[in-house]
Amino acid sequence: MFYRIARGGILFLICCAGLAGCTKKADGLVGPAGPQGNTGDSAINIRTAITGFVRLVDQYDIPVQVSDSVKVSTRMGDSLISVTTDPSGKFTLPALKSGTYRILFQRRGYDSLAVNITHSAGNEDKFIGIVQMDGTLTTHILDQTLLLHNSQLTRGVKYLDLKTSVDGPPLTLYSRRYFSIYFSRTADVSDQQFFYRYDGNSNMDGTNQMFTQLYFQDSLVNNVQMHTGDSLYIKTYFMPAPDLRTAWFDPNTYQNIPYPYKGDSVVRSFVWTK
Repeated sequence: MFYRIARGGILFLICCAGLAGCTKKADGLVGPAGPQGNTGDSAINIRTAITGFVRLVDQYDIPVQVSDSVKVSTRMGDSLISVTTDPSGKFTLPALKSGTYRILFQRRGYDSLAVNITHSAGNEDKFIGIVQMDGTLTTHILDQTLLLHNSQLTRGVKYLDLKTSVDGPPLTLYSRRYFSIYFSRTADVSDQQFFYRYDGNSNMDGTNQMFTQLYFQDSLVNNVQMHTGDSLYIKTYFMPAPDLRTAWFDPNTYQNIPYPYKGDSVVRSFVWTK
């Protein structure tokens, strides 16, 4: 039974429920398909940029304040695309299709490197973050002297005094040098021909001279027995800081070269004394 109640000019319809109640239900009907819209541009054909920043650190692992003039290049098909970074280190490789790109970073005095980036194009540029380039090693050994002593405190112990003079900034906490010393019985000593290696870093005394002492017990050098009159040859290599000993990209051979990437080196010798 329906009642019509008019109140304030508004008509209300009230459905009175019987025992089973009163309900209304509308069944939805699928209408015919509308006309097909225009085909959108393929993401493959949309060109967007690959952007990022280059951070330069010198051979002593100190950040360089201005990171401009880094050449950033890649290829899209047969086309070479090349830009340079601004003073903040920012670069933008523009108008790139989707695909995988090998991006090469180069600057005089720094290890070149390359990264592979997958670019999906679309409507937004791809930001690859910060790429760090490390300064190449330029430390040179100006002079090195060796003296073998018998310990005055412990019987049977000898120690080798090395005084090494280097160029570049004075030796400090922020410009320390890292080195490896290789020992051999022959003059062709190298990082491939040796029987003992010693790794260390420079003193922080504000000069260009570093002093190193190596101790030997019972005439043994790495379990190799020495005799009076034996000649020993050492070769000293200057190395990058440990956290820079990764791999660098050689643009001439297009190969990743693992560290140690050695700087200057010199061969010296001394005679084992009684």
